[in-house]
Amino acid sequence: MSEPAPSTIWSTVAERGSIGALRFLAWFHNTLGQRASWILIYGAAVYFYLRTGVARAASRQYLEALAASPEGRAALGGPPTRLSVFRHILEFSINIFDRVVVWGGGIDAYRFTHDESGKLFSAARTGRGGILLSAHLGSFDMLRVLSDEYGLVVNVLMYTDNAERINRFFEKLDPRSTVRVIPLDPSSMRTTFTIRSCIERGEFVAVLADRLSPGARERVAQTTFLGRPTAFPLSPFLLGGVLGCPVFVALCVREGRSHYRTLLRSIGDRSGVPRAEREKYGQDLLERYVAILQEHCIRTPYQWFNFYPFWPKA
Repeated sequence: MSEPAPSTIWSTVAERGSIGALRFLAWFHNTLGQRASWILIYGAAVYFYLRTGVARAASRQYLEALAASPEGRAALGGPPTRLSVFRHILEFSINIFDRVVVWGGGIDAYRFTHDESGKLFSAARTGRGGILLSAHLGSFDMLRVLSDEYGLVVNVLMYTDNAERINRFFEKLDPRSTVRVIPLDPSSMRTTFTIRSCIERGEFVAVLADRLSPGARERVAQTTFLGRPTAFPLSPFLLGGVLGCPVFVALCVREGRSHYRTLLRSIGDRSGVPRAEREKYGQDLLERYVAILQEHCIRTPYQWFNFYPFWPKA
């Protein structure tokens, strides 16, 4: 089994999940403590390691790409091994467990620190919205904490037909949450108008920009990531030029048990980009985004969770 996309996870939880079950896991964590929680976490990691050959192969492919550079090899401590692959899957199990605990109301068990978030908060104070480009690095869901703590309204773009169901689920789970899901269709102008309305209201629009969605009709750009030619979706990077708004890279990585750090980088803030220059501007934003993503893959090598064959076989 490969890692399900956040839209798949959220729609499944919203359709079949139980808020009571989430709150039970939060209670389990808060009442019985971290040691007892590790039994569940390690058990899940062992299960997925043994049962998911695609995930193991994808993990090794990524770790080998990382180890091809001296910095990446130093971060891993040497060439990737089976233990490295298990550690990667274990990190994903921790990530999923922490998400569930937070969803279930156990957020007080976690500590958050913030890095270079001043420009984002300055934009919010002046009523300017913006684009938050994130990735399958660390915990995208933990960015909810940022929005709740600082009163930011965040709209998450997803390839899903279940946006309303997901929104109702989060309202039940946390009535105070300022995160909303809106469906993403790159071929539809309606999505662009919806995003524009959010930005004009001073809200933020977040999108995972490090993965091409299977079957989706979207523009693709080629660049180099971890030393390999890589295709990225171009549409998220065109939004800043089309809408003339600030663009940030927003990540949230685990730095220790129950400790997360949000990372925010401003990569663009141009208004009135001429139509003829928008594609070049979008490509420039993509290159800046990929440089930051690569930097943090090296800093936290086991927290990039694209568990599928990311690079086509030669």
